[in-house]
Amino acid sequence: MYSIQHHSLNISRAAFTRGESTHPYISAFGAQLFLSADPSDVRKALKAGFAAATILPSSAAPLAEVNPKQLRIAFDGDAVLFSDESERIYRRDGLDAFESNEILAAKQPLPGGPFKNFLAMLHQIQLDSLGNISPIRTALITARGAPAHERVIRTLRAWNTSALMKRYSWVERTKANS
Repeated sequence: MYSIQHHSLNISRAAFTRGESTHPYISAFGAQLFLSADPSDVRKALKAGFAAATILPSSAAPLAEVNPKQLRIAFDGDAVLFSDESERIYRRDGLDAFESNEILAAKQPLPGGPFKNFLAMLHQIQLDSLGNISPIRTALITARGAPAHERVIRTLRAWNTSALMKRYSWVERTKANS
């Protein structure tokens, strides 16, 4: 509670649970994202239909260009930012069917996944940031390569969040790494 005041955070609600899981309170708090260091709590929140992620300690060595006051968030694409419709095609019918589907649907934005609303909120924070340095930096890490990447880029543009994703990491999807 004192940290909330000390850092002038706009937090008006808290749950004191005696160490019990807090995922049952997600809806009551109107939260868009549930973060926990407990993977079991994250699984329960996901099962209940909420966007959730496990917080992991950073093992990366500090980089010279990293701003220590900047939160960095990396998103997966399919079934995270985007719906799992394309991922289901890939799993059911294979890589060729996935790529054919993505070529045919390249101009149709992907439906949103469980983290789309969270991404939109981060984008608004970035837009509201004073100066050039946002307190939040985001990235998209995806296994989509050419030609499936076109649909991702068009989707982010349709959501008006393309500027938010300045870095893409493409990992070639093959039978060996899927």
